[in-house]
Amino acid sequence: MDDDENTRFVLRLILEHVGHEVVEAPHGEAALRLIKPDLLPDVITTDLKMPKLSGEEFIQRLRSEPRTASIPIVVVSGNHDEAGFLKAAGVVEAVVYKPFNAAAVAECIRAITHNASKPSVTV
Repeated sequence: MDDDENTRFVLRLILEHVGHEVVEAPHGEAALRLIKPDLLPDVITTDLKMPKLSGEEFIQRLRSEPRTASIPIVVVSGNHDEAGFLKAAGVVEAVVYKPFNAAAVAECIRAITHNASKPSVTV
């Protein structure tokens, strides 16, 4: 999930290239609408600074609901301090800093979803 369409496009290309199904959302509210009981992603990527519902608020909402609390989250952000804090606090599983390397993003997601039978990612 990222409010920048170009970033979502690049992430989609990277993740689909390595075999993931990708669902996109431009902000947290839209992403929450996409995450349904019968459609839980194997991992979620999110930026932190977004309109309507920030990445931090989105993460907080996911972690507060039992059905989504254990979905791994990868923060893709240029905000090194805030993203690093969330990782150090154990709130998110990984952080990829912008500008990012395509291979690093793919490896990060692969490592997190290695046991998933049909990997899907919400970007």
